[in-house]
Parts: sequence; C-alpha cells; structure tokens
Amino acid sequence: MECLNQILSRSVRFAGDRPLIISEERILTYNEFAQRTARLAHVLADSGVKKGDPVGLYLGDNLMMAIGLFACQRVGAIPTPMSAMYRSAELRNVLGKTQMKMLIADAAVADYVFSLSDEFPALKRIVVSAGLDDGEAALLMAEKPAQFDDVACNPDDVACLFFTSGSTGAPKGTMQTQFGQYSALRDMMVSHHSRFGSETYLCAASLFTNLGATINLHLAIFTGGTLVLHDRWDTRKVLDAIRRHRVTIFTGMPTMFIYLTNGFDPARDDISSLRLCLIGGSPVAPAVVAKFQNLSNGLVRQVYGATEAVGQVVMEPVVGLRKPGSSGIAIGSTRIRIVDDQGRQVAVGQTGQIVIDGDTVGRGYWNDPEATVKSFTTEGWLSGDIGYIDEDGYLFVVDRMKDLIIAGGHNIIPMEVEDAIYSHPSINLCAVLGVPDDLKGEVPVAVVSFARGDRVSGSELIGYCRSKIAAYKVPRRIYAIDEMPVQGGKILKRELLAAIKDKRLLAME
Repeated sequence: MECLNQILSRSVRFAGDRPLIISEERILTYNEFAQRTARLAHVLADSGVKKGDPVGLYLGDNLMMAIGLFACQRVGAIPTPMSAMYRSAELRNVLGKTQMKMLIADAAVADYVFSLSDEFPALKRIVVSAGLDDGEAALLMAEKPAQFDDVACNPDDVACLFFTSGSTGAPKGTMQTQFGQYSALRDMMVSHHSRFGSETYLCAASLFTNLGATINLHLAIFTGGTLVLHDRWDTRKVLDAIRRHRVTIFTGMPTMFIYLTNGFDPARDDISSLRLCLIGGSPVAPAVVAKFQNLSNGLVRQVYGATEAVGQVVMEPVVGLRKPGSSGIAIGSTRIRIVDDQGRQVAVGQTGQIVIDGDTVGRGYWNDPEATVKSFTTEGWLSGDIGYIDEDGYLFVVDRMKDLIIAGGHNIIPMEVEDAIYSHPSINLCAVLGVPDDLKGEVPVAVVSFARGDRVSGSELIGYCRSKIAAYKVPRRIYAIDEMPVQGGKILKRELLAAIKDKRLLAME
C-alpha cells in the first residue's frame, strides 16, 4: 500500500521527464511538478502547518491547485479544495467546520477570505496566488529548496477533505483515507485495463471535486500518465485537445458527452485515440451512450461512484457481458447490497437503497457526527440512491431517490422519460421533473433545449413520448429553455423547478 506522497515519488522515479500536466498555462513534467510541490511544502511547514491539519485551497482549476493538493500530501496536511466560485456563505461553512490554520487563495477571490478573517481567529495565514510565477505564493516558493523530506503517513490518515452537497443542509466535508485513495486508484487502474505510462487523461472537471482531483489528477499520477487540464468546459477546446494530444481516457458527466456529440465536426475532429470513455455522475440515458459510441472507436462505459467511496466502485466491464441501462458490476474490494428502509437486504431484482462497503469507503464527515451516523453505518455506506441488482450481480441505478416522481401512486423514474425524449432528433438537453398537482400529488413535466435551432411544439413532443412510454409517464407539460443551467456537468433541476414555480418558464403549446 502506498500513500499519495509515495505514489508521486514512485512515478517521478519512473516517469520524471514525461509530461504530467498539459494546460493552457504551461506543461509540467513529473520532475518539475515534484520540485514545485516540494517548494510549496516548505512554505506550508514554515507557516506552522502540521500533519493532520486541513489546508484550504481556494483556487481555480489550474496548476497551483494541482500543486497545492500534493504539497499538502508531502507535509502530511489534509488538502481541502474549494471552488473559486465559493462566496461568503460557502466559505463560512468550510472555515467554521475545519477551523483551518492556513489557506491559499487565488488573487481574484482572495478578498472574500480577508473579509471573513476576523470571524475565524484560527486562520493564521492567508497566502495569495496569482499563478505559477506571480503573487505571494510564487515569491515564497522561489525562496525554498526544490527537495523536501516527505512526512510519513499511515493508511488510516485522512488524505483528502472534499466538501460535497447533499439533498439537504450545507455541504459536508467527506474524509477520504490514504488507504481508501490507494484502493480506489488500484481498482480503477485494473478495471480500466491501463498500463503504466500509457494513458493520456483529459480533465474537464473541477479540481476541487473528487472527479477532477482523484479520478483524473491522482489516477494520472498513479498510472504514470499525462493529464490534459482544462480550467473550464469548452466543447470546441475539448474536441481539439482530444485530437491534438491523442487523449486515451475521458471521464465525464452525461451532459459533457451530449455537448461533444452535438459539437463534433467530422471534417475537423478526430477522437479515434479515445480508448475508454466513462460516464458517471447520474443515470445515463442509453440514447446518449449510443450517439457518442457512433463517433468513437473507443469503449463507452457507465460507472457509478461517490465522493464518500473515493472512486468508481461500479463499472461496466471493459471485456465481457454488458447490459443496457446497467452501471456494471462492483470492482475491486467493493461490495454492493440493496436494502429496504429498515436496512434489510431485499431479493434479487427488487428495488431499494444502494449500500456500498469496501476498502474505499471513507471515515465519515469532518466534525459532523450526526451526518456521519446517518450515512456511514457499521455495515457500509448508505448512498441514498435507489436501484436493484440482477441475478448476475449487475447494478441498475434507477435514479436519485430525491428525484423519484410519484404521480397518483405510480412511481416514475425521470431517466426513463428522459431517454425517450433524447431519442427525438431535435433535442439537445432535457430534464424531467415532478411538480405539485392537486389531484395526483405531483406530475412529470419536461424542460428541453433544442439542438442547433431545431424546434418542435410541446404537443408534438408529448405525442412523441406517448409512442415511446406508458401514458402515466408522459410529461404533462413541456417547457423550452434557451440555455440549460448546468454545473459540474449536472443539470440543476432545482433551478428549473424554481423557474417553473415563479413562472419564469412557461409551458409550450
């Protein structure tokens, strides 16, 4: 078993001159990355940061965020990445729960931290970064040695602290252990059929998330690969990067694959280098998978995971039986069970709550014992999602429990309705929601955006759905929107519900 600082040291030995990160800012080799993390580790240590201390990384999706993540590992601190889009409320939550002593902030957002500093006396040091070569952080790093004696770590040490939003309450800090990180990286490398030094990953996810940091950056370092880093989603830039850098693995949300499919230009784009494409984050409409598969010679596979379980714990097999609509089978040490509301295991094929257990499951939520007890049990982690396991052990994630629509006693799974809508050629993005109804309690409605200016009437789209799915599942109303609200590759259904409630969105005829 290796801790993250040991993983970096090992890959530097074997791949020192190979590019580790390719960004618009510059290219960093493994050797250069190791030197910069060493310099920042000295800055942390000289500022009084000790093993086990959370360190805030209030930075963009840039090289300094990546360096900060591993500088913390080298000094034994716990990196706590935060979105550069956070404002006072989110910052108060993270600062209050962690009582961190030190924070590195991007110059563009540093004022938000300084305005709150008097409220948090534990925060002794705020270092401002303006990129690799500018700002206080760069000046401090330039004075430090390019070597650092890494602090020894243990398997049970907290390796990372990711603040994730649940269905209720403020974001909670998920504690991932060094053993959990190593186990997830090991399991993903094996299930992806990767060879050391052979992969080029494209990261279009935020580095403050588990998807960006663990499943892209950490996995690239674990496998001795190269990471092509984007600071924000841009469909044209992503397609160009896949062609230019011969990307082999891309992991993204369903909406990202829809954007790539719609933006693909056969006269300009070449995505034949893609060996493996992994879709996660939410249940995926089969129509989305089929459209992207037609453009790529690579394998397109669905995965299932969670920040609380570090990585991808369920995956469609690279080789072997695939089942349409399934997320695949448990990988590595992962064990999956389906239980009822009382925690009792249900029969094969019966729907219930998904429980995950295995080496990757974290230690709970930082300084939040009440939330930890609710989600982390002695038997495993209760995800809150619903699904079922078939007779061959394949997991079918039916949908997020909070998204289930119950209309007049009928359970309606939004993804099933969305799949029918996505099969219509005029649709770009769609989201199916449940809205209150006096007679049935709630009814399904759909919000759609159209592809390349194509539009059909609401009644035509409803009629199309009636030919595809049962009548009780058909959306009662269709709302059109010019630009779907998306964050981190996920459609923000709560914003759509609010717009419908406030009559900012009106139903189509």
